[in-house]
Amino acid sequence: MPMKTKLKSILLTFTLLFAALVCCSGAEEKTNYTSTAASDVLEAACKQAAKESKLVFIKSGFPKCVWCRIFDRYHSIPEVQKIIGKYYVVVVMDVVNMPDGKAVFSKFAEPGAPSWVIITPQKAVIIDSYTPAPERKNVGYPGSPTETAYYLAALKTATPAITEDELHILSQQIQKAMGK
Repeated sequence: MPMKTKLKSILLTFTLLFAALVCCSGAEEKTNYTSTAASDVLEAACKQAAKESKLVFIKSGFPKCVWCRIFDRYHSIPEVQKIIGKYYVVVVMDVVNMPDGKAVFSKFAEPGAPSWVIITPQKAVIIDSYTPAPERKNVGYPGSPTETAYYLAALKTATPAITEDELHILSQQIQKAMGK
């Protein structure tokens, strides 16, 4: 390969690497949260849930967490929104960037990437993403069959009115959100 072609190839490689670094360095949206952002979001969700006779589904995580983004994708699927929205007010709690995020979520369950907890509008915990003792494994995003089973059983425990058909749809959408 002639020297001029090698130099062009090297220059192109460095240009592409530089462009990728510049592009990805700003990929995460930076949000300036107030010092009480998590508390404020939770209070608003609890008021809304009380008014609408629903429960509160709190998701913890942070923007760079891959499984958190997949969980967000799952919750943005219209079929999931229709079912989950029927029973829950969903709160996303950023435990890294919200100054009080970790402290607020920790009142109800152990923060994870992701983890979740279902509470009443009066802030009583019904169930969370951690399996029972002695194991206490965080299900987080319920991607595996046993995690999906735990997640669906948790929803049924929290919301006995949820139907088997709705749970089946949610199970299918869990796989869809993972790209399967």
